[in-house]
Amino acid sequence: MYDERVPVLIIGGGLAGLSAAVFLGLHGAPPMLVEKHPTTSTVPKARGQYPHTMEALRIAGVADEILSASPGGTGDFYMAVAESLTGAVTLDINTDGQMQMLHVSPEAWAMASQERTEAILAERAVGLGARVCFSTELVAFEQDADGVTAVLRDAGTGAQRTVRADYLVAADGWRSPIREALGVGTHSRGTLGHLVRVFFDADLHDVLAHVDGVADARKFALWHLTQPFPSIFYNIDLPGRYGFIGTLTPEPLRPETMPPGWFADLVRTGLGLPDLELTVTEVGETPLLAYVANGFSRGRVHLIGDAARVVPAPGGLGGNTAVMDGFYLAWKLALVVRGLAGPGLLDSHDAERRPVSDMIAEQQFTNTVVRMAPELADGNDDIAELIDPVTQVFGYRCAHAGAVVREPGDAGELLEDPTAPTGRPGSRAPYVVLEHDGLPTSTTALFGRGFVLLTGADDGSGRWERAARSVSDRLGVAVDVQRIGGPAGEFDPCGSAGLVDPAGQWAKVHGIAAGGAVLVRPDRFVGWRAPDGAADDPAAAHALETALRTILHRLPGADAEERS
Repeated sequence: MYDERVPVLIIGGGLAGLSAAVFLGLHGAPPMLVEKHPTTSTVPKARGQYPHTMEALRIAGVADEILSASPGGTGDFYMAVAESLTGAVTLDINTDGQMQMLHVSPEAWAMASQERTEAILAERAVGLGARVCFSTELVAFEQDADGVTAVLRDAGTGAQRTVRADYLVAADGWRSPIREALGVGTHSRGTLGHLVRVFFDADLHDVLAHVDGVADARKFALWHLTQPFPSIFYNIDLPGRYGFIGTLTPEPLRPETMPPGWFADLVRTGLGLPDLELTVTEVGETPLLAYVANGFSRGRVHLIGDAARVVPAPGGLGGNTAVMDGFYLAWKLALVVRGLAGPGLLDSHDAERRPVSDMIAEQQFTNTVVRMAPELADGNDDIAELIDPVTQVFGYRCAHAGAVVREPGDAGELLEDPTAPTGRPGSRAPYVVLEHDGLPTSTTALFGRGFVLLTGADDGSGRWERAARSVSDRLGVAVDVQRIGGPAGEFDPCGSAGLVDPAGQWAKVHGIAAGGAVLVRPDRFVGWRAPDGAADDPAAAHALETALRTILHRLPGADAEERS
């Protein structure tokens, strides 16, 4: 017996869990989320949102809030490798905008802290119908062929209740009791060492005067310092308070055993400021980890965030990947629990997210070696070559075994160059600047709420629109048709949305000829395309329905069973 039933139960209210809750609500399947802590995070952790994450947050309706929560209300930041805080810079990471990605995305960076981002996501999740229960912990769970039964406990009163869910999402952190209970092991580099973390107050206006706004927390900055030992210095949202990370050790350093003044002296030495007056406000130890779960799904339980993978901080994709886990999983879960997709669609969670997680783990390990721990290279002859961040976040593909209609001859490569997109199924839909009724927009702005079928103004007399209506009626899955005109902006009068491609490039970069069509999934990946169009209305409808059934794992004749 159980006390209540929910479609999806999420354990963990960090970036991954809250993101999943937001996007499940957005797709019509609001979940229950439980978090053992009394609030969202209050401790400075991850910071910064890559442009691909901002695209997802734009879809969620919170991008402007995230940007406003960034230092100075912008995504501008300073990052470099230097000998000391006042010494020579040896590597510019983003001192002059080298990390901008506006050539592949309409979004710029944001630099909101994790603690502010979590609060924004929690409020949005509730607004979309999710139940967010703080001070609530998972005691035990069991799954069977039809669902998951979980016992929850109120951390304040000790009262327990039993919840029955169709699916369980494990967003319960890097220790992940759920992953452990499932018997899912991990691979990759494991524990690389242990780091000391110190927060302190100091007046650094003069020292940081060469980077405007850092001392006043109007701009985020981070230095990887190399002398006299590798360390990291950064500012946080509170003006005058800073973070320092240093002394990678093979075993944990117990802060309580250190003599008075030890941490203050550590900071002074690491910064190269022996006379700095400072007040230590908090100290701690954190492991430096690099591992990926051996499987992201077990039955009706799916792992996201740190439960699925933990990566070293250099590279900045840990928190971003957690947010994107929720974005990529939610539309699939929502369609399954709503009876619009077969359960097999969820097999693609592991197939699509684990390969990219392996890549990110290795990339951020390499970044760690380059920026802060060269000693980790000793004895390692398999260190990955660095891939540029644009390719990592905009060029990865899910064609090998994902929820796509794979084309003949596609070798299923993990990456392609996002500045030379192919439009192949399993690739991110190419970014093309468009105009809508004379105002600037882009293909990216069309995606995120459901399936979108792109076709040209030369779509006969609306063949693909009729096919989409027919297929949507039969499958109950909305397909939004967007017709894009050429530079002249001449449209067939049948239902034009006023979209114009001024450069006349959209069909070319999507790999289709006149009369062709491209089906884009809710997560902006191409699911299928008809490069040469269709001979007639029945052919168009048949091709589109076959493609959508393949993506959704809905076999012909199985609809009644899937909806039961």
